[in-house]
Amino acid sequence: MVTRIGKVTKVYPGEGRVKVTFEDSGSSSLPLAVLTMNKEYSMPSIGDRVVTLHMENGTSKGFVLGTYYGGGMQPKANSGYRKDFTSGCYAICIGGSYTLKGSKILLSGSSASVSLGTKASMVGSEAVMGSTASDDEADELDSYFKATSDNVEIKGATEVKVEAEGGAATITADGGAAEVVVDTDTTVKASTVTIETDGDLIFKCAYGTITAEEIMKRLERIEDQLGIPHTI
Repeated sequence: MVTRIGKVTKVYPGEGRVKVTFEDSGSSSLPLAVLTMNKEYSMPSIGDRVVTLHMENGTSKGFVLGTYYGGGMQPKANSGYRKDFTSGCYAICIGGSYTLKGSKILLSGSSASVSLGTKASMVGSEAVMGSTASDDEADELDSYFKATSDNVEIKGATEVKVEAEGGAATITADGGAAEVVVDTDTTVKASTVTIETDGDLIFKCAYGTITAEEIMKRLERIEDQLGIPHTI
């Protein structure tokens, strides 16, 4: 076996081969197979320096063992594990922390996916984001956002806050019911509060239930008794 050092001059990504030029002799190899690491696909780039292994009967046939540090290529990390891909994508693992970096990251399962890019999205029959005070992933979430094809559910362990600075916060339910349930005293504060409905506006409290229409009719009867014009 003969070991040599050369520079990659052409890449055949679909074949898993590269062409290498040996600067000491000015000769070039035939397309050489790149050694796989447990079937991991990672092709060197044009200009990378590589170590090659050749048969005794000729240096044009053989294998590319891999790249090496030196000759202008220096490591991008000094601890842990780092794997660099093309276009600035890489993976880093240091201790118990794992980082994936790329312009877009897609995690895909049999029926769900998570996409991270200029926008973040979770797609599946049920998408859940939440948190818990416990480190045990099996514990029930204390607070969460859950979405299915039919429903959206938001739960806060102590508080759920919806805020729109300088804009409007809107809750809309097409074809269904939009319900806000609070177990404690609730305050709605704004310079103007508008409640609009195509049907009945119903007020319900400990004293009973009444509609806005019934309130207006009672006011009209009081105005009639007092002999004053209707104000509504």
